[in-house]
Amino acid sequence: MFEKYIMIKDTKIICGQNASSGSWYCKELPAENTQELNLLINEVNTILNKYNTVIKKENTSKTTKARM
Repeated sequence: MFEKYIMIKDTKIICGQNASSGSWYCKELPAENTQELNLLINEVNTILNKYNTVIKKENTSKTTKARM
């Protein structure tokens, strides 16, 4: 009979948050080749930019209030 194989790729994407600015960044992004890395970087940046935009808006509003 034919044997079937399933490939399970276990990648750990590790992200961290900068303590001073609060911005999120990617620490580790394992990939098997450059094409996969390019796709993963795009996806991770899209996700982290959502959080970093919120942090940037919060920091901007705090400095604006402090100046008043």
